[in-house]
Amino acid sequence: MSVFGYLDRFSFRPGDEIACRFTSTGPVTADLVRLIHGDTSPEGPGFRSEDVSAVPPVTAPGGEQPIYPGSFLHAETVVPSGTAAVRFSVLAWPTLPVSGAVQGVLSLTTVDGSAVFSLALDETGRPCLSNGTMLDRPLRERRWYQLTAEAGPDGVALTAVALDPVPGEEEPAHATGPGVDLAGASGVVAAAVTTRPSGCYNGKLERPEVRDGTGLVLAAWTFEREMTGDRAVDVSGRERHGRLVNAPARAMTGPGWTGETLDWRTAPEQYGAVHFHEDDLADAGWTAGAHLSLPPDLRSGIYAVRLRCAGHTDHIPFAVRATGARADVAFLLPTFTYLAYANEQTGDPAVMADPLDVALRAHPGFGKSLYDRHRDGSGICHSTGLRPILTLRPDYRHWHYDAPRHFGADLYLADWLEHSGVEFDVLTDHDLHAEGAAALEGYQVVLTGSHPEYHSTAMLDALHGHVRAGRCLMYLGGNGFYWVTSQRSSVIEVRRSRGVRSWEAAPGEGHHASTGEPGGLWRERGRSPNALTGIGMAAHGWSERGRGYVRTAESREPRWAWVFEGIDDDVLGDFGLVMGGASGDELDRFDSALGSPPHTAVLATSQPHDENYHQAVEDVLEIRAGLSGPGNPAVRADLVLVEHPSGGAVFSAGSIAFLGSLSHDEYRNNVSQLVANVLDGFRRR
Repeated sequence: MSVFGYLDRFSFRPGDEIACRFTSTGPVTADLVRLIHGDTSPEGPGFRSEDVSAVPPVTAPGGEQPIYPGSFLHAETVVPSGTAAVRFSVLAWPTLPVSGAVQGVLSLTTVDGSAVFSLALDETGRPCLSNGTMLDRPLRERRWYQLTAEAGPDGVALTAVALDPVPGEEEPAHATGPGVDLAGASGVVAAAVTTRPSGCYNGKLERPEVRDGTGLVLAAWTFEREMTGDRAVDVSGRERHGRLVNAPARAMTGPGWTGETLDWRTAPEQYGAVHFHEDDLADAGWTAGAHLSLPPDLRSGIYAVRLRCAGHTDHIPFAVRATGARADVAFLLPTFTYLAYANEQTGDPAVMADPLDVALRAHPGFGKSLYDRHRDGSGICHSTGLRPILTLRPDYRHWHYDAPRHFGADLYLADWLEHSGVEFDVLTDHDLHAEGAAALEGYQVVLTGSHPEYHSTAMLDALHGHVRAGRCLMYLGGNGFYWVTSQRSSVIEVRRSRGVRSWEAAPGEGHHASTGEPGGLWRERGRSPNALTGIGMAAHGWSERGRGYVRTAESREPRWAWVFEGIDDDVLGDFGLVMGGASGDELDRFDSALGSPPHTAVLATSQPHDENYHQAVEDVLEIRAGLSGPGNPAVRADLVLVEHPSGGAVFSAGSIAFLGSLSHDEYRNNVSQLVANVLDGFRRR
């Protein structure tokens, strides 16, 4: 595949200029399309897009642009010109000491970032200096050490002291060697050898310090200060503050953590460590290769910059928001969820056969998702949009069930709205997080995508306020409003615990660095999805066949006749492009104990799911027989409607697969009719 790109944000306004960054093997043509439907299955409408002829194509010479992953600290002009000797000191907790590559711990660099002198770990985990001086024993994984190095023209000395020694480490390790010339030294890099970066370190560092040969402190960085940003504060008095590059994990426990507090805000001195990784990435840093100007009258919708090079096409999606008068319907794209799953690689490569999955394995620098782990085994808690995200493509097919998931699945709704003639505007999670309630002002009905799983405090506040103000929400997916999410600059942060997870935060490290708030599930913070939507996460699974929903006796009551107008079927959605049924993947159910309002109407519930479906782990207090499949009544999706005294209302589908049923039989089906009835009813309120 010959071209991949990204944009600097997920939404634009008419009249904005879009800067497209890409890497390619040759010249690139860039133009604009409106995306309508992404699923290429012959059972559905097929891939559908519209060229935006008002935007002329741009041809660019292209060329390959590298990515340099790896987090590190960089501080400029630390070492005065003419300094002949220095002393390094740092606390280190390596997570991958035997990495097969040199890992920089502290380096003196020139103005252009090249290394002058460095303290590192060699390929086997032994501390070493760049002049060849080396200790005779390696550092152990996930244990704290005090490392010091003295260097000057008369010689070098290197020492490692285990803070909690195991047998064989009771005495400090020490080595000496010949002198070094420090001419040209200016800046300091921690957790890498150079600023490119190269020789990146895996593990925690705390209190890096540099002195000159007289003992004068040139810089001493304390990571517990200004925790929510990327500045590393120098407390030497010389104000040689540094910058943490590529979003290493902050608010990490250090050797002084006592376990008496789990919140870094109450004892920041116990959280003075930063966890660096060789595969961290906050910004690919590519140069823009093409610019496209959006017409001032461009309608709100879902668009993509289309890049074409040597027979390969890459679509980079984005939303165009409304200016001026707003439609009464807004489609809220779950872009926080897209970032959480960006470039997910948790599956077996043998089954991840989509060409985009194959391309990801060939481009590891594009980074992974919040479901993956770093090379050192720690969970990835940051994700950025400033990189190519190959899973965020309209025709990407997910390996769970060879059908679209996330963005591609959300285009099912865009296609249905287009087919139904519904005027709608589009906005994103990022817009809602930044603007709060103002982003929803004027919209009578807000529609979600298929999997709105990740939300910040501001986003939840805005959606609750929208319903309390007498307006309506249609939650058309499953596993929504689940994980606490925060954002700093281009990066979102998640700290996992208790819920359905592929990793979890280490003890004491469950609070977000970007905001200080506790991470984990929203329901653990008293804000269950049930309270907003009437349902919440119940079960998950993937099988060859999805299920339909069986109508309840309550759905036959006269007050709900408007919801089922034109529908005579007892079973809804026993068809669809995702596993052949509207109920599948991740499922939500009504549960008053978890906050579902007592006036929630359960209108339909899914047919029994097979043994591939398992109850959500946060609901399970002990492992026992009968937790999966048809034997467990909690393994189900409920289709509900909640009407509030304010006049606001919420309709919830309870399944990620739900939107895949809309286009069945050329849109002549009971799911399509049901969604149309509810949307029409909500718009008339």
